[in-house]
Amino acid sequence: MDDMNTLTRSRLIFLGIVGMALLVVCASLLTTNLLRPSGDERAAPPSGNDAATTTQPQASIESPPPIFAPNANLDDGLPTYICAADAFGSYFTLQQIQMGGYDVQNGFHLGIIPFLLDGDPRYDISEEQRAALLASGKWDCLLTTLDAVALSAPGVITAIVDESAGADQLWARDVATINNLAKKRITFPRGSVSEYFVYYTLYIARLNPRFDVTLVPADSLDEAIATFDNGQADAVAGWEPDILAAQESGGQPLLSSANMRIIMDVIVTSRSSILQKPDLVQAFHNAWFQALKAQVEDFETAARQIAEWGHNDWTFVYPDSAADDMRLWLSTIAQADLGDNVFVMRDPRPLLTRLETARRVWAAAGISPSTDDVNTLVDTRFVATAAANPALQPNGAPINDTFSISADIQFANINPDEAQTLAVLPCRRFTFLPESTELTLESRRILDECVVPTMQQSLGLYLRVRGSAAWPGPPGTYTEEEILEFARARAQSVVDYLVSQGIDPARFIVEATLPPREHWETEDPAIQAEDRYVEMTLITVGR
Repeated sequence: MDDMNTLTRSRLIFLGIVGMALLVVCASLLTTNLLRPSGDERAAPPSGNDAATTTQPQASIESPPPIFAPNANLDDGLPTYICAADAFGSYFTLQQIQMGGYDVQNGFHLGIIPFLLDGDPRYDISEEQRAALLASGKWDCLLTTLDAVALSAPGVITAIVDESAGADQLWARDVATINNLAKKRITFPRGSVSEYFVYYTLYIARLNPRFDVTLVPADSLDEAIATFDNGQADAVAGWEPDILAAQESGGQPLLSSANMRIIMDVIVTSRSSILQKPDLVQAFHNAWFQALKAQVEDFETAARQIAEWGHNDWTFVYPDSAADDMRLWLSTIAQADLGDNVFVMRDPRPLLTRLETARRVWAAAGISPSTDDVNTLVDTRFVATAAANPALQPNGAPINDTFSISADIQFANINPDEAQTLAVLPCRRFTFLPESTELTLESRRILDECVVPTMQQSLGLYLRVRGSAAWPGPPGTYTEEEILEFARARAQSVVDYLVSQGIDPARFIVEATLPPREHWETEDPAIQAEDRYVEMTLITVGR
């Protein structure tokens, strides 16, 4: 039997106080636009073939005027450093740099380009324009998402900002697993984080966005939720708290970034800035980590500085509630502090893997990603230099200290009786070396593509690995215990390889199963081949 002889011998919590109705209403109005403002384009370039144009920036595009600190003296001879960003909680470190004077302390003036600022059309800048302005060197840096870098590569990742840790979600009606999204209608706000979130979710189950589902893009999250609630879609992707409205029509959460850390925000620096003024680039990164340190050690002051920057209806951080507003922003954002950045940049292979995975996700959706060598898209030196400065080391932890690419993440063993199936992974046929349970190189390659990235980018997700072995005849050759032992050995071989790739062994449940009774003790090679597999199921507890 197929090597048998060898073995047989050997989320968002609203701010308010019960009974204070007015405060509850105010908090609701605040959170309605919090985390992902309507029209937010910060994480995903346009869908369809138009997205490919982001790889060819137009140098003629003009930038709107940057906003400097209210008391900035631009005649003092210090250079300026221009950085662009959406209204997003972890991005407000930029505002804190200005108001805390950390830019001037490090020898420059920070200018901020705030997207969609107060409805000013000058700051309504498309993804194509953002890429062009960064690539041309008119901006020194851009705060955006890693998947956007994988698509257009307008600059180089020089630091990590955060991971979405619950803000982004996929809700569905009468859909038990990701696999069951096949043939369903899925709506999302086009050109947003949610579009990539949908593509990645489908990629896990190898469902083609162009053929296996019906995509129903909407112009806003409100429109997407209305489409879902009106029965015109079976699933909807969006962000808290707005996405919670999907419950009104029977929606249930299917997947959250609390478990699947798909969305990562990064600092992307212009290549020309790195080449022409590396000392200034370093000064900016020093100021960034100085501000983060101050935020951790004196959160009240940091929040107040962000509120004092002004444009409070853009930041949703107000002077009389600044600390609470910022905590609300950051509760579902796992910020990456200097220690997290050092851990990532010391060995950027997990980051490069995420870039490669994002490119495969874009390609599977029919969108052509950048072909730049991913090794050229990450520059580790600025974090390394900042880390060498003891004055930048924080004495404390961020509000949400669950950044996943970290040496400190601990996983508890899951109770199989409490597990809920999220998706059955499509890869299940593996070949093994003769007379052993050792995986072949091809099987390892399949695991590297199908399983490893998903497990590396998830928290709270576990893998049920169930092995099956053929039961060959003639009758009496093998016992039921021998068949189960070999099936379990096959499953364990897969787990051992995944553990060798850095996946915590506590995240696996190893099981064995017998072939269907009608296949027992068969001498038909085709039936035997059908029963040799290792099935892997993503599982979680609660949703």
